[in-house]
Amino acid sequence: MASLHFRPRLIAIGALTVALAGCASAQVNNPRFLHDLQTGHAAEVTIRGVVSRLENDYSGPTGPHEYFVVTVLGHPVEIDYNLSLAPRVPVAVGDVVQVHGEFNPDPGHPNIDYVHQSTGGHESGWVILRGHKYW
Repeated sequence: MASLHFRPRLIAIGALTVALAGCASAQVNNPRFLHDLQTGHAAEVTIRGVVSRLENDYSGPTGPHEYFVVTVLGHPVEIDYNLSLAPRVPVAVGDVVQVHGEFNPDPGHPNIDYVHQSTGGHESGWVILRGHKYW
């Protein structure tokens, strides 16, 4: 049995384990993303890749968006990040990021959108950069 001295640590570890279990549906799955890309299948995805290009912001009907390209298993995918719903992600070329959102396999222009807290029509998305979650 654990001594009383270590019990607070065990409780904290248990709470962290429970919190992480809630994220199980958002595990990084680059091979699944690659399959979705190759088969033209739109899906909720969670990927990890390297920022390979920064694009200019774009303002459209749903507000301003930050755009950057992440390379996953040798394939570039554009990240469309709505700045009216979430703070800017301070990415730089070469950064490793984890992204969760809705993958659109648009031929020649694959992208991940809805990378922000849910607005009701999609599950929440996010970007993790250097241990900080942006959403």
